[in-house]
Amino acid sequence: MEPRKDATMKKIFLLLLVCLSFICAHALIVETGSLRNFLYGREPNAQYDNWISHLAEGVASPNYNTYAPYDVQTNGFGNFRVPNASDIIYWGNMLDLFVAGDYDGAQGVLDANASPYQVVQFNDTDTGRTYYMIREIPDMSYYDDNGTPDENDDELGAFTYGWGLFIYNPSATRPVIITVPHPCDDFPTPAYGLEAMNLWNAAYLMINGAGREVRWSNIPPYTNSKSISDPTRSAAHPFNQVYRKFADAVREHYSWREFSAQMHSYDWNRHQGYPNVQISAGNPRACPNLPIRDLSLQKNDLINAGRHLMIPENTVGIHDDVFLNDFYGVNYSLYEFTFDDGEHNYPVNDYVDLPAYTQNQQMIYTQMGTTDYDVYEPFFHAEMDELPNCYEETENNYKWFYGWDEGAGVWDMDNLFTNFMAYYRRVLEDMEPVLVDMFAMNDNLPPTDPGNLHVVNQSLNSITLGWDRSSAFDFDSYQILFATEPIGESNYQIFDRTNSAVLASQACQSVAVTGLNNASQYYFKLRAKDKNGNLSQLTNQVSAILAPANITSLSAFGMDDEVRLHWGVNGQTNNNGFSVYRKMEEGDYVLVDSWQTNPALSNPTAYNFEWWDNDVDNGVTYTYKVSCTNLANLEFYYNYPASAAPMPIHTLTLSNMQGTLTDTVNFGANPFASDAQDVYWDVTKSNPGTEYVWAAFWERYWGNNGTQLQREIKGGYDQDSELKSWVLRVRSDQTGTLSITASSDFDRAEKLYLQDGGTYHNLLAEPYQFINTNANVRTMNLFWGNLQPKATIGWLPNSIYQGGSTINFNWSYQYPFLVDHVQLSIINDTDSLLVNSFIPAGQYNYSFSLPSNLNEMQDCRLALDVVAVDGIRTRFWSDYRFALVPQMYLAILDGGWKMSSNPWLNTDLSISQVFGAGSLGYVASQADDWMQSDDFDFGTAYWVWSPDISFYSSTNPVQSTEISFPLVPGWNFVPNPHLCAYDIEDITFMLNESLFRFSEMLSQKLVSRAVYVFDDGVYAPATRVKPFQSLLIKYYGGTEANPQIRFCPYYSAPDITPQAPLWSLKTTISETDGAVTLLLGASSMATDDLDFKLDLPAGPQPPFGLARVYFPISHPSDLETSLQSDFRTDFSGEEQQKVWDFNLSVSDTDPLDFSFEPFNIPDGWQVMLSLEGTNYYLGCGESFVWQPPAPGVYQGYIRVSNYELAADDPLQPPLANLRSWPNPFNPDVNIAFDLPRPAAVKVEVFNIRGQKVKTLLDQKLGGGSHQLVWNGKNDAQQSVASGVYFTRIQTARKTRILKMVLMK
Repeated sequence: MEPRKDATMKKIFLLLLVCLSFICAHALIVETGSLRNFLYGREPNAQYDNWISHLAEGVASPNYNTYAPYDVQTNGFGNFRVPNASDIIYWGNMLDLFVAGDYDGAQGVLDANASPYQVVQFNDTDTGRTYYMIREIPDMSYYDDNGTPDENDDELGAFTYGWGLFIYNPSATRPVIITVPHPCDDFPTPAYGLEAMNLWNAAYLMINGAGREVRWSNIPPYTNSKSISDPTRSAAHPFNQVYRKFADAVREHYSWREFSAQMHSYDWNRHQGYPNVQISAGNPRACPNLPIRDLSLQKNDLINAGRHLMIPENTVGIHDDVFLNDFYGVNYSLYEFTFDDGEHNYPVNDYVDLPAYTQNQQMIYTQMGTTDYDVYEPFFHAEMDELPNCYEETENNYKWFYGWDEGAGVWDMDNLFTNFMAYYRRVLEDMEPVLVDMFAMNDNLPPTDPGNLHVVNQSLNSITLGWDRSSAFDFDSYQILFATEPIGESNYQIFDRTNSAVLASQACQSVAVTGLNNASQYYFKLRAKDKNGNLSQLTNQVSAILAPANITSLSAFGMDDEVRLHWGVNGQTNNNGFSVYRKMEEGDYVLVDSWQTNPALSNPTAYNFEWWDNDVDNGVTYTYKVSCTNLANLEFYYNYPASAAPMPIHTLTLSNMQGTLTDTVNFGANPFASDAQDVYWDVTKSNPGTEYVWAAFWERYWGNNGTQLQREIKGGYDQDSELKSWVLRVRSDQTGTLSITASSDFDRAEKLYLQDGGTYHNLLAEPYQFINTNANVRTMNLFWGNLQPKATIGWLPNSIYQGGSTINFNWSYQYPFLVDHVQLSIINDTDSLLVNSFIPAGQYNYSFSLPSNLNEMQDCRLALDVVAVDGIRTRFWSDYRFALVPQMYLAILDGGWKMSSNPWLNTDLSISQVFGAGSLGYVASQADDWMQSDDFDFGTAYWVWSPDISFYSSTNPVQSTEISFPLVPGWNFVPNPHLCAYDIEDITFMLNESLFRFSEMLSQKLVSRAVYVFDDGVYAPATRVKPFQSLLIKYYGGTEANPQIRFCPYYSAPDITPQAPLWSLKTTISETDGAVTLLLGASSMATDDLDFKLDLPAGPQPPFGLARVYFPISHPSDLETSLQSDFRTDFSGEEQQKVWDFNLSVSDTDPLDFSFEPFNIPDGWQVMLSLEGTNYYLGCGESFVWQPPAPGVYQGYIRVSNYELAADDPLQPPLANLRSWPNPFNPDVNIAFDLPRPAAVKVEVFNIRGQKVKTLLDQKLGGGSHQLVWNGKNDAQQSVASGVYFTRIQTARKTRILKMVLMK
């Protein structure tokens, strides 16, 4: 059937099904099929499929949000119905029935209200589970072709209510709700949400049915906060009615607050530099707990379930290694969060800019009544980068990541999310065991004992205690026992998390015990309690009396040669007054003032105290403490000191020429200040009146409309090496000349420049004068510090420059008035060439004539050394790279066979001229064969045989810039056109006049990684192509895209080398004319089928009788029939073997030398090569010679065994096919295994603490399959608690472990 006709028939069929669904009113619809295909694929057994294709679309503001590359958002494709009062009522009634399991009743409510929603029982063939869903029937009058001629991405039918898809899993074992609120702009998340539901066995999955730009307030400009169709922002969205009902159902059914996991993704080309997965417990929660962070010493959390190297390079396409802090970022600021795998220990990345919307409706409902400190965090917010930053940020990579097939020019609709899932699935997998333990919430251990209880601070009605922390996976609260007499058995009160929420965090090590009587002495002890009522031992006892004042804060501000000290007081009782202590740097505290000598420090009714220290020096750090003294002359220190460093504060004065009108502003830098708005240091300034000159510093982003400042102090910095700037605004209602003068308190070496438009003025040399013509604001920039000139080198193409030619360099400056002169050099890793040592400041270009006989320099850059007026030299580099080669270039060409190319243009050369008399040349023919050629032309690749070494030199011009050659399907014989080498990954391609990197072509499976060269006598895939060489590359696409291979000197692209194999064996077969290779091994990335990036094709036969060796493919694919390298999965157990068959084709009977290069093959393994019935057992570095009896094709094989194996020893695993089911279980679990021969077997069960719980078997068994049942009881026949258990199955030769989860 033709595609368009097929689409029409599908539309008619869906319309009929929709009509039928209304005829069959009140009847529960039952469907059996793949839920995954229903959601984002093709499911013929569902009334309709590809649910995501029916999402209501809309664009309120182009490019505000970024959407799927395969789905052009179309205004008017569907709609979002804003619910009215009657909608809310019937929707709520329907939900009550649905949650109660009355699905027919729920359908009846929907039918009675003419709702396009239906209740469906969906029997999922993917998981074997039965789900119940509430879904909308699409309106088939909508059609969207997505702007492409391809029928496969057309969208037939759209949702007009757009309230969402709601799926219930009645067999769920976890109180988990998965929400996907933004299915259009966070387009991978519906598929990801389903994966989470399946893997975590979640209770509910909820996906919004409309994009958030479909309906909004229509009050421009559009922002996401104005969306009405976004359920995270719109409380009235019916999605939220469902959420609350589902959450309440979870709490009732599981007696546990729901774990709400919300899935988001963020735009691929925004938020650069952030980790792949930004995780938070909601916003503004800064103390995430389980499952994100385990503050106990067990570190049983999502992050520590990861690995230091999360995703090895080139695992999913072509990318760099992805380490843990590249992959994860967590929103936290309270308490340390470290990753520790025993080898690596470092803080977890906290660089996050998407921690969740502060008014997220699902977050608010789930977190209501909870605390930020509880060990269980009920809300989980994940934001995933739509193109992880380990990939180069190109359109080609972005499209490939979501299934674009460049060769066919269409979207692979069956693989839209394959790469996304492969990359991010490990978040779900790592979370799974953490959820098991979290929901069990019982480590079967009491909390560890806290210790070292001590008094930190005494106040008017509170005492602050400190202690060494406890640890427990299932921690609940610290309990502080306190009384007005020594703590006994029952004479105390308890101060815990109900009094201060922070005590719910085991990382808490200090708290203020409040509500105390100032007249009493108090005694304290502390212990820890877990969720299961277990208590730690009590700490030591401490006692304290209360202070006569409640000091609430102490702050210090370093000014110019003075320090301002301020403390706040909230109540005083019988307080004589305050004393001030100071220490310099690391010295001791010294009393510097007291209430006994300073009446200002004794004021029983004051709430704020200010004290100035004038006996200080700029640049010195001082630390201060204050104390209060009661009537008994007992002194109480406020044990939270404050530090400050006085620093110079400078002044700018604006005045008219007569000096009758002046205004000033102040600025400086202080190590205790910041560049943000600081209390006290930064002082605002009001607008001027009349007859004025007025100056103020300006911060555009402080406040809603910016802030103007009389004084602005920035964070400290070294003015000798760093630079900071201030925005200065000046105004005056006086016309004429105005002057800006800097104060005289700068050091001689300091720099202070004022920028006014294009004018830069040194304020330390003289005042700056300018003409004022009106009362408008004039904006200037003040630069203080090491202002140095900056240079930008002008663009040139990457090139090969030949002696005798001229290079025209050019550059430009920022702050040119600071330039004294520049020096030009050409530099590479080993050499440098001085071009000119002194070019004056006013010159911006230089023509360099290359000497004819210059020395060759490869991979060079231009170095521009800018020497400033103060003598400081700064080097700037060109972005472009180039080579210098002598005008007469000498080629030294070895004898024998080689793959050659001619780099000289406009030459009429022959093979014999260049390679000597008797030499032979061959070019590729159109018949995939070789054709002899006497010519040696530029732009053609050659196989050449020469009888001896030859030398050829020429002054003809060489190819200098980039050049492309056409590609045809299959093998292409291509010359290296330049006098420079190319790493394979740096070769590029053109398709439809668009640039593609080698990595992008490889990801699209358009070229093979096997690029063959004949180098040093070996014909094999190479990583580098040298000058004068040619290469063979295989192209798998068609000719419609006008494919070309492009050579640009020194272009740099991502590495395409796969991660190192687990082990490998390279076999080299050598003869007189050359050598060929075979490569086999095991890789963590491999399958036992054809792996495009690992299993490389055998190269075409050269034009001479070189032996050809290859692995034949038993079931040839569309891509290959024979391989040079073949990688497979690793051994899965002991005493196993893998066999690779190979064919060896020879054209004569000359002897062949076999040599081997093993990599990472352990001692004790056996490698055997069998050829024509003779077996060769190989050790490291061994070789042998084999002489073919006649020309022809010979069969052999290489066998790798992970044990010593005699030629006739059959392979028998000692213990195999271990399995347990169901898992999780309650109360019985089946345990099965296979024995190859009779053996004594012991089967035991252990708990998570390593304690033996039950011996299930200890006897000799016969060979074959065996099955046991454990009933969840220990050896004393007592039922054990929920949790993780391990079954150990042990024979004399092998021990295996099974992990099981008992969930009651």
